[in-house]
Amino acid sequence: MTGDAASGTVRGAKTQLRATLLRRRRERSDADRAAAGAALAAHVGADPLLARPRRVAAYHAMPGEPPTDELIAALLATGREVVVPVVDDAGLDWVAVVPGATLVRSSLGIPEPDGPRLGADALAVCDLVLVPALAADHGGHRLGRGAGYYDRALPRATAPLVAVVFADELLPEVPTESHDVPVQAVLTPAGLFRVP
Repeated sequence: MTGDAASGTVRGAKTQLRATLLRRRRERSDADRAAAGAALAAHVGADPLLARPRRVAAYHAMPGEPPTDELIAALLATGREVVVPVVDDAGLDWVAVVPGATLVRSSLGIPEPDGPRLGADALAVCDLVLVPALAADHGGHRLGRGAGYYDRALPRATAPLVAVVFADELLPEVPTESHDVPVQAVLTPAGLFRVP
């Protein structure tokens, strides 16, 4: 198989898996999502990878994603600085989270804070980066939504990258391409899985 054909096959597999995962996320109950958000927050002090960082890049979850509001609140409650992305024409910029600040839903449906922009390089001075994903596998491969915002931003990071998914989205294998940035751990409501 030629490189173009192989790449097309991987892209097709990603598209198919994304559709399946998005359908399953739509089928989750509000109670399941709420329980997942509480469980994610409970892991903040339970593992050194999550307990030590002083500055964490996180994100406000889109509808259907594992909820991150309680996770962000738990990080802030333990004295961490938390920055979250805002999408602009150039990609991802970052804003510090201020407890109680108003969030505005972006054109992509993402809740974003209003505040001073820290620049794309703010990711380089974070001690931990929590990354949204539709799935991740035991090898550290992450399947995103396909827009590439994080794959373009993550090379700036020097800290461990942690994909956040529902427990049943930690899979044995996800299709990957050369531009996909791997993660070092996967956080699920069931716990933190470190990539060997």
